[in-house]
Order: sequence, then structure tokens, then C-alpha cells
Amino acid sequence: MLCPRSPRSAQGAGSSGADLGIATTFWSITHGAGWDLTDLELLVGADAFWRRARSDIDAAQRRLFVQAMTFEGDSVGLTVAAAVAASPAQDRRVLVDAYTRFTVSDRSVNSLAGRLSPEVRAEVRSTDAMFRDLVARGVGARVTNPVGPLMIHYPARNHKKLIVADDVAYIGGINFSDHNFAWRDFMLRLEGAKAADFLAADFEATFAGKARADRISLPELSIFSLDGRTNSKVFATISQLLATAREQIDVLSAYLTFPVADALAEAVRRGVSVRLITPLANNKPLVRDYLLALAGRAGFEVRLLPQMSHLKGMLIDNETLVVGSSNFDFVSLAAEEEFVAVSESPALIDGFRQQIIEPALADALPLGAHKASFLSGLAATASLRIADVVARSARNAPRGATDWPG
Repeated sequence: MLCPRSPRSAQGAGSSGADLGIATTFWSITHGAGWDLTDLELLVGADAFWRRARSDIDAAQRRLFVQAMTFEGDSVGLTVAAAVAASPAQDRRVLVDAYTRFTVSDRSVNSLAGRLSPEVRAEVRSTDAMFRDLVARGVGARVTNPVGPLMIHYPARNHKKLIVADDVAYIGGINFSDHNFAWRDFMLRLEGAKAADFLAADFEATFAGKARADRISLPELSIFSLDGRTNSKVFATISQLLATAREQIDVLSAYLTFPVADALAEAVRRGVSVRLITPLANNKPLVRDYLLALAGRAGFEVRLLPQMSHLKGMLIDNETLVVGSSNFDFVSLAAEEEFVAVSESPALIDGFRQQIIEPALADALPLGAHKASFLSGLAATASLRIADVVARSARNAPRGATDWPG
């Protein structure tokens, strides 16, 4: 039997080192004895996520695995690293994607502006020192998926975000940096040995340098691990879910693109109402202009959030929820390693609607507040189609993991 607890407000985590000013709530589902998955919590906002994760990290005894695409040596990253180093867990390991080596504070390290910025250079040094300190304190630290010469393998990122602390795991969209913690986002906490063991096995495979495609079915939740090479199988599952939609699809993503956007356009043609919630202050304005142009042609309802949002999720007919690390974009399909979770839990869906969709709609700008020009939409679409060719060429890029600071 599902026993939903009322959403509760949580205060800022304090230890995060930042005044985030973000709503921090969670919705929990508890299953009866004998269920493989004993608890789900939807943790909305970086404060709520870190407060809960810090408690699990402090309590871990056997294993603590932490993975992110971005893990920077700023106030948030240093706080997370200190918690990992202080954990009593016997096996403490960290994975970070090579992306962190060339992008900090959402800025390119190797661009002219990055090379000339004292702040960027200082954070690069701080990030390196942070990982060296973790290694010195007995934490295993490895870097996933080198970008190759001239960054030819850039699209083949490991985009997963994960924490495993004994029999508790977290998946979702939050990275460990000040700017990521400031964005609107959420994580899903999974408590139960089967979920944690599945995700721990995925972490260990990645730590050993092996990309892994796998799935596990749990009560009211399926988790897919995408290896960056065979992602089309999971995207076909998502497309099938969209093809069976009858009435309403709500999509939250800053970076939604084809082919998922094309499947949504087809749903509109069948009479399904599609509502897209995406940020106006997108850190990738090219994608925003593409989405606005597409929405105008396809008939989506677009609700623009005034601030940057990193939310990613899809609610279909208020019956099926798709969440995880994927942005539902062409890069995720072509080359990125991801986690995707699909659930039909009524309580989780209610929590997602009440704690994520409804507050986002309340904060959104009025309909039609911003429109992309015809030329900007055309240019954005053409640019993304070219980028898609590059991303698909990286599908078979070498994948692996090397020791920090290797």
C-alpha cells in the first residue's frame, strides 16, 4: 500500500555554502514490508537534496559512491567533497566527467575569456586541489570519457548524476557547483537494496572504464542505464509512451530538441495538448530560440520561467512520469551516458505535479511574453541540426575512466 506523506518545506542546508533562495520540498512514498523498493522521495531544490544526502553520506558504513558531470572546487563542491572525505564508509569513491576539466562556472576554461579570467583560473586550480585532497584522504577519484585531440569526442559525455550511500541512492539532474545549486532542479532518492545495488554496479562498471546499458524493474519504477551507444532503445520506449498519450503531456527541459520534440509535435497533431516549461534565461539561448520557433509551428503551449531551470521530466496523461539525467535532446540520444526512470506511481506523480509543475507554472511569465524571430528560429534549427551530425559521429568514441589527476 502506498502511504504518501504530505510535502514539507525544508530550510536551506546551511552547509551548502550558498544562500540559494530555492523552494526545498519533498514527497515521499513508503511501501509495505517485503517490497524491493522501500521508499521514494522527490527532493525539490538543491537545499532539500543536500540536506537529505548529507545525512545519508554521514551515516554510510559500507560504500559511498558519488558521480556527477560537473563537480567544481567552489563553495558547493568543496562542501560536498568535505562530506565525502569525512564519511565513515569503508569504500569511498568519486567519478567526475572530463567536462569539469574544461568548463567551470558554466564558462569554457580554454576560451579567450576563460584564459583571461582570474576567477576561472582560480577555480580550475581549486578544483584540481580539491580532487588531489580527496585522493590524499583515501577517496578513489576518477575522470570519465576524455575528450580526445581537438575535443573531437566532446559530445560523448557521461551525463549521469548519482549518489549511492549503502542501500540509499539518488538520481536526477543536480551537479555539484554553485551555479548548478542555484538553478531550479530536483533529485529522486531511492531507498532499498535492489535499487542501490543496481546503481552501485553501474558506478563500479563506469569506475572500471566500462560503459553499461542495463535496466531494472522495481515496484512502480523502472530505471534505465544508457551507455551512450545504444541509447536509441530507451528513446524508442519514450517515443512509444508519447505515441500512446491521449490528452496531456507536460514537458520540463531547458534543452529539449529533436527527436523527442518531433514526437511531441506528432502528439499535437493527434489532438494531444502539449505544454513545455522551459527557461527564458537559458544558458543555451540557441536551444530556447529553437524551441520557441518549433512551438509556434507545432502548437505547443510554452511557459517560460524567468530564471534558469535545469528541471527535466515528462508527465504523460497524469499517469506516466519520466525523469532522470536526460534532457530529451539529440546529444542525449546520440552519445551521452544517462539515467532514465519511468514510474506510474500515483503518489510520485501527484508529488511531481504539486511540487514541480504547479509552482513552475505559478512562476512562469504570461503566455506569449517572448517570441523568437523567424530568422533566429531558423538559424537555431540549422545550427542544432549541424551539431546533431557532430554528436552522432561521437557515438563510438572511446569511453573509459582515468585516475585524477592523470
